[in-house]
Amino acid sequence: MLEIKKMNIRNYQEIIDLWKNTEGVAINNYDDSEKSIEKFIERNPTTCFVAEYENGIIGTIMGGNDGRRGLIYHLMVKLEHRKKGIGKKLLEKVEQSFKNEGIKRIYLVTYKENEIGNEFWKNNEYEIRDSVIFWSK
Repeated sequence: MLEIKKMNIRNYQEIIDLWKNTEGVAINNYDDSEKSIEKFIERNPTTCFVAEYENGIIGTIMGGNDGRRGLIYHLMVKLEHRKKGIGKKLLEKVEQSFKNEGIKRIYLVTYKENEIGNEFWKNNEYEIRDSVIFWSK
């Protein structure tokens, strides 16, 4: 039976293995280290989730906020479990958690080439913001 649970750092290895084995996902040693993910979960304990099935974790989503806007990171589902509504369940869980915290606007970043991911976001009523430029350092 599928369960959506709060993300726990004890599951880090299983989570990072999922991320590393998902096509189109960029992982780096700093942002996605165990220490960094643990800190993120501690700062955002009500908006980070895993989808767990009888054989382990099959999906993840991480949400964080600055008190005004929510940001979504690392929504993914194992390939063999896609097209079953699991990604949507994870998304709904984090959206409800943001709503409970008074967060009304949610942002996320995807790669232009991520056709599957971009189609998912479009199908879930997210819009491309072409009036902004994304900067990074």
